[in-house]
Amino acid sequence: MKALVIAVVVAGCAALGNAQSIAPAKPGASVPPPPPSSQGQQTHPRRALAKLDGFDLAPSKATANQIGGASRGVGSAKLVLYAPHKARIYTLRPAFWWKGDPTGQYKLHIQDLTGGFSWNREVTGTSLAYPSDAPPLEPGVTYLWKVEPISPLLGPPPPAAMVVVVGGPERVQMEADISQIPGNGFDADQGRARYFFDHRLWYDAVMVSSDLIAKYPDRSNLYEMRAMLYYQLPETESLADADLAHSK
Repeated sequence: MKALVIAVVVAGCAALGNAQSIAPAKPGASVPPPPPSSQGQQTHPRRALAKLDGFDLAPSKATANQIGGASRGVGSAKLVLYAPHKARIYTLRPAFWWKGDPTGQYKLHIQDLTGGFSWNREVTGTSLAYPSDAPPLEPGVTYLWKVEPISPLLGPPPPAAMVVVVGGPERVQMEADISQIPGNGFDADQGRARYFFDHRLWYDAVMVSSDLIAKYPDRSNLYEMRAMLYYQLPETESLADADLAHSK
């Protein structure tokens, strides 16, 4: 057991680099590029990647509290959410991604579990960053989000995904941690990505990793870093293969 734990830690650290600093988070500061397509690319060996617990709080089945009744799984519908079934997040303005028609029109819907908060936005494409003109999500609150195609030709909507916004003393500690080092340079951004990864904050880690790739598209280690995240979910394993192929 001890050897397994050591192997997992080494694999995670190797994928995320050796950054020792943490930069302040800027939730929703930029829109990550659409996840890469794996079409026409060879699958890179995955033996350097490790499956880690904690990214999906409900990995074995769809969450009980969801908008829609069908079970969720890879290949169960044309439209697939690129997200854990249930995940913790730090940012109050997350970005969302899904598998679908990149030119199709969709409606993204967010609501809390009580139904007291509800927000919709129509979008063309397969991603949306929660905009600045929308009310921010609230710490300590659990939300559901789903994507519905405007046209039935784009397939049926998958069940919603659940996000739990970190709140209370844990959030206070995280705010203290990420305020330790100011700045937005490469080392600070990579340190922030590593921090979110270590705390199993899927959305935050993918947002920062994608932002780094957009800024430094020629750094192959960044694709390997994001591949480590994508490999944690069945829904995004093909994206991990594409990132690993790109990092060659």
